[in-house]
Amino acid sequence: MSERMAGSAEFSTWAALAGAAIVAGLCAIYSSSLRVLIPAALIGAYLGYKAERIARTYIERALARNRLR
Repeated sequence: MSERMAGSAEFSTWAALAGAAIVAGLCAIYSSSLRVLIPAALIGAYLGYKAERIARTYIERALARNRLR
């Protein structure tokens, strides 16, 4: 039986939405054009999702190392 962390689709969704909101908000400071805000939100969503995946992998490895000690 694998003891890997179970993936949470809801958490991944919130991480992606948070990334989208942060990047779109930062871009809104400099430009209010939809041609800038929409791609910025999509890029932010992607970065938020990838950051969540990387963090989850790091935590899984750290927990596995601690179990071996």
